[in-house]
Amino acid sequence: MTPLPGAFTKPVASQHLGGMLAERNITLESDFYLERVEDGKLISYDEREVDFDLLVTVPVNMGSEYIGRSGLGDEFRHVPVDKHNFLSTKYDNIFALGDAAALPTSKAGSVAHFAVEVFADNFVDYVDGKPMSGAFDGHANCFIESGDGKGMLIDFNYDVEPLTGKYPLPGTGPFSLLKETSMNHWGKLMFKWIYWNILLPGRPMPVPTLMSMAGKNPVE
Repeated sequence: MTPLPGAFTKPVASQHLGGMLAERNITLESDFYLERVEDGKLISYDEREVDFDLLVTVPVNMGSEYIGRSGLGDEFRHVPVDKHNFLSTKYDNIFALGDAAALPTSKAGSVAHFAVEVFADNFVDYVDGKPMSGAFDGHANCFIESGDGKGMLIDFNYDVEPLTGKYPLPGTGPFSLLKETSMNHWGKLMFKWIYWNILLPGRPMPVPTLMSMAGKNPVE
Protein backbone atom coordinates (compact mmCIF):
# COMPACT_ATOMS: atom_id res chain seq x y z
CA MET A 1 0.00 0.00 0.00
CA THR A 2 1.24 3.48 -0.81
CA PRO A 3 -0.21 6.99 -0.75
CA LEU A 4 1.55 7.59 -4.09
CA PRO A 5 -0.26 7.11 -7.41
CA GLY A 6 2.24 4.35 -8.25
CA ALA A 7 5.32 2.49 -7.04
CA PHE A 8 7.54 5.59 -7.25
CA THR A 9 7.29 9.37 -7.45
CA LYS A 10 8.42 9.52 -11.10
CA PRO A 11 5.89 7.99 -13.57
CA VAL A 12 8.50 6.28 -15.78
CA ALA A 13 10.24 4.63 -12.81
CA SER A 14 6.84 3.84 -11.31
CA GLN A 15 5.86 1.98 -14.47
CA HIS A 16 9.04 -0.12 -14.44
CA LEU A 17 8.86 -0.85 -10.72
CA GLY A 18 5.16 -1.64 -10.97
CA GLY A 19 5.99 -4.19 -13.65
CA MET A 20 8.64 -5.75 -11.42
CA LEU A 21 6.08 -6.10 -8.62
CA ALA A 22 3.53 -7.68 -10.95
CA GLU A 23 6.09 -10.24 -12.14
CA ARG A 24 6.60 -11.24 -8.51
CA ASN A 25 2.85 -11.46 -7.80
CA ILE A 26 3.02 -8.45 -5.47
CA THR A 27 -0.17 -6.40 -5.55
CA LEU A 28 0.22 -2.63 -5.44
CA GLU A 29 -2.58 -0.65 -3.80
CA SER A 30 -1.99 2.98 -4.79
CA ASP A 31 -3.49 6.21 -3.41
CA PHE A 32 -3.94 4.38 -0.10
CA TYR A 33 -3.95 6.79 2.84
CA LEU A 34 -3.90 4.74 6.02
CA GLU A 35 -6.46 5.89 8.59
CA ARG A 36 -6.38 3.02 11.09
CA VAL A 37 -5.38 -0.58 11.77
CA GLU A 38 -8.20 -2.73 13.07
CA ASP A 39 -8.76 -6.48 13.50
CA GLY A 40 -5.96 -7.52 11.16
CA LYS A 41 -6.97 -5.02 8.50
CA LEU A 42 -5.51 -1.82 7.09
CA ILE A 43 -8.30 0.70 6.57
CA SER A 44 -7.83 3.80 4.43
CA TYR A 45 -9.59 7.15 4.76
CA ASP A 46 -11.86 6.18 1.86
CA GLU A 47 -12.74 2.96 3.75
CA ARG A 48 -10.82 0.49 1.60
CA GLU A 49 -9.80 -2.54 3.65
CA VAL A 50 -6.75 -4.78 3.14
CA ASP A 51 -6.08 -7.90 5.24
CA PHE A 52 -2.55 -8.52 6.49
CA ASP A 53 -0.54 -11.21 8.27
CA LEU A 54 2.66 -9.19 8.80
CA LEU A 55 2.49 -5.41 8.87
CA VAL A 56 5.54 -3.25 8.07
CA THR A 57 4.80 0.47 8.05
CA VAL A 58 6.82 3.53 7.08
CA PRO A 59 5.71 6.74 8.83
CA VAL A 60 5.30 10.10 7.13
CA ASN A 61 8.70 11.69 6.54
CA MET A 62 8.77 14.57 9.01
CA GLY A 63 11.48 17.09 9.77
CA SER A 64 13.03 17.67 13.18
CA GLU A 65 10.86 18.84 16.06
CA TYR A 66 13.00 21.93 16.64
CA ILE A 67 12.21 23.07 13.09
CA GLY A 68 8.53 22.90 13.96
CA ARG A 69 9.03 24.77 17.24
CA SER A 70 11.08 27.47 15.53
CA GLY A 71 8.37 28.36 13.03
CA LEU A 72 10.79 27.89 10.14
CA GLY A 73 9.11 24.79 8.75
CA ASP A 74 5.98 23.87 6.86
CA GLU A 75 3.34 21.38 8.04
CA PHE A 76 5.91 18.58 7.67
CA ARG A 77 8.59 20.55 9.56
CA HIS A 78 10.68 21.05 6.40
CA VAL A 79 12.11 24.50 5.65
CA PRO A 80 10.72 26.10 2.44
CA VAL A 81 13.69 27.12 0.30
CA ASP A 82 14.61 28.10 -3.23
CA LYS A 83 15.03 24.68 -4.85
CA HIS A 84 18.12 25.79 -6.79
CA ASN A 85 20.20 27.51 -4.08
CA PHE A 86 18.58 26.39 -0.76
CA LEU A 87 18.09 29.92 0.60
CA SER A 88 15.02 30.22 2.82
CA THR A 89 12.04 31.78 1.08
CA LYS A 90 11.27 33.78 4.25
CA TYR A 91 14.66 34.66 5.76
CA ASP A 92 17.73 35.95 3.95
CA ASN A 93 20.20 34.54 6.50
CA ILE A 94 19.06 30.91 6.60
CA PHE A 95 19.85 28.04 4.23
CA ALA A 96 18.52 24.49 4.49
CA LEU A 97 19.32 21.40 2.49
CA GLY A 98 19.21 17.64 2.85
CA ASP A 99 16.43 16.23 5.02
CA ALA A 100 15.74 19.70 6.50
CA ALA A 101 14.70 21.29 3.21
CA ALA A 102 11.32 21.27 1.47
CA LEU A 103 12.55 20.27 -1.98
CA PRO A 104 10.52 18.61 -4.77
CA THR A 105 12.88 15.64 -4.98
CA SER A 106 13.80 12.49 -3.08
CA LYS A 107 15.19 12.74 0.43
CA ALA A 108 18.09 10.54 -0.57
CA GLY A 109 21.80 10.51 0.17
CA SER A 110 22.63 11.17 -3.47
CA VAL A 111 20.50 14.33 -3.42
CA ALA A 112 22.27 15.58 -0.31
CA HIS A 113 25.67 14.83 -1.88
CA PHE A 114 24.93 16.64 -5.15
CA ALA A 115 23.19 19.50 -3.35
CA VAL A 116 26.04 20.28 -0.98
CA GLU A 117 28.51 20.46 -3.86
CA VAL A 118 26.43 23.29 -5.35
CA PHE A 119 25.77 24.87 -1.94
CA ALA A 120 29.39 25.15 -0.78
CA ASP A 121 30.53 27.59 -3.46
CA ASN A 122 27.21 29.45 -3.42
CA PHE A 123 27.42 30.00 0.32
CA VAL A 124 30.89 31.49 0.12
CA ASP A 125 29.75 33.85 -2.64
CA TYR A 126 26.64 34.80 -0.65
CA VAL A 127 28.62 35.63 2.48
CA ASP A 128 30.98 37.75 0.36
CA GLY A 129 28.01 39.64 -1.10
CA LYS A 130 28.38 38.15 -4.57
CA PRO A 131 25.62 36.60 -6.72
CA MET A 132 25.20 32.86 -6.29
CA SER A 133 26.20 31.36 -9.62
CA GLY A 134 25.47 27.67 -8.91
CA ALA A 135 22.01 26.19 -9.45
CA PHE A 136 21.04 22.72 -8.23
CA ASP A 137 18.90 20.76 -10.72
CA GLY A 138 17.45 18.20 -8.31
CA HIS A 139 19.85 15.47 -9.47
CA ALA A 140 19.25 12.11 -7.80
CA ASN A 141 20.26 8.55 -8.50
CA CYS A 142 19.27 5.43 -6.66
CA PHE A 143 20.11 1.73 -6.71
CA ILE A 144 17.05 -0.46 -6.20
CA GLU A 145 17.65 -4.06 -5.14
CA SER A 146 15.34 -6.41 -7.05
CA GLY A 147 16.47 -9.83 -5.78
CA ASP A 148 18.31 -12.81 -7.27
CA GLY A 149 21.57 -10.87 -7.27
CA LYS A 150 20.24 -8.09 -9.48
CA GLY A 151 19.38 -4.44 -9.08
CA MET A 152 18.08 -1.44 -10.97
CA LEU A 153 19.55 2.06 -11.16
CA ILE A 154 17.59 5.24 -11.83
CA ASP A 155 18.97 8.72 -12.52
CA PHE A 156 16.75 11.83 -12.73
CA ASN A 157 16.31 15.45 -11.67
CA TYR A 158 13.58 18.03 -11.13
CA ASP A 159 12.55 18.12 -14.77
CA VAL A 160 13.86 14.94 -16.42
CA GLU A 161 12.30 11.52 -15.93
CA PRO A 162 14.56 8.48 -15.43
CA LEU A 163 16.04 7.45 -18.78
CA THR A 164 17.62 4.32 -20.18
CA GLY A 165 21.33 4.32 -20.96
CA LYS A 166 24.61 3.90 -19.11
CA TYR A 167 25.95 5.53 -15.94
CA PRO A 168 28.23 7.22 -15.02
CA LEU A 169 30.22 6.89 -18.28
CA PRO A 170 28.18 7.34 -21.51
CA GLY A 171 28.04 4.10 -23.49
CA THR A 172 30.34 2.34 -21.02
CA GLY A 173 28.64 2.40 -17.67
CA PRO A 174 29.37 0.09 -16.03
CA PHE A 175 25.83 0.51 -14.71
CA SER A 176 22.66 0.21 -16.81
CA LEU A 177 19.76 2.58 -16.19
CA LEU A 178 16.20 1.31 -15.78
CA LYS A 179 17.34 -2.30 -16.21
CA GLU A 180 17.78 -5.18 -13.79
CA THR A 181 21.42 -6.28 -13.94
CA SER A 182 23.96 -8.06 -11.75
CA MET A 183 26.33 -5.11 -12.11
CA ASN A 184 23.76 -2.79 -10.57
CA HIS A 185 23.54 -5.14 -7.59
CA TRP A 186 27.32 -5.12 -7.18
CA GLY A 187 27.29 -1.35 -7.55
CA LYS A 188 24.95 -1.13 -4.59
CA LEU A 189 27.32 -3.29 -2.53
CA MET A 190 30.38 -1.30 -3.63
CA PHE A 191 28.72 1.93 -2.61
CA LYS A 192 29.22 1.01 1.06
CA TRP A 193 32.99 1.36 0.59
CA ILE A 194 32.55 4.56 -1.43
CA TYR A 195 30.34 6.04 1.30
CA TRP A 196 32.85 5.54 4.11
CA ASN A 197 36.04 6.16 2.17
CA ILE A 198 35.12 8.89 -0.33
CA LEU A 199 31.89 10.67 0.56
CA LEU A 200 32.28 11.10 4.32
CA PRO A 201 35.96 12.18 4.19
CA GLY A 202 34.97 14.73 1.53
CA ARG A 203 37.19 13.36 -1.21
CA PRO A 204 36.38 14.23 -4.85
CA MET A 205 34.14 11.73 -6.59
CA PRO A 206 34.28 11.51 -10.42
CA VAL A 207 30.52 11.78 -10.89
CA PRO A 208 28.93 14.95 -12.33
CA THR A 209 26.96 17.02 -9.81
CA LEU A 210 24.32 18.05 -12.33
CA MET A 211 22.43 15.42 -14.30
CA SER A 212 24.11 14.68 -17.62
CA MET A 213 22.12 13.67 -20.68
CA ALA A 214 25.17 12.10 -22.35
CA GLY A 215 24.64 8.44 -23.21
CA LYS A 216 20.98 8.41 -22.18
CA ASN A 217 17.94 7.65 -24.29
CA PRO A 218 14.33 8.81 -23.99
CA VAL A 219 12.07 6.07 -22.65
CA GLU A 220 9.73 4.73 -25.32
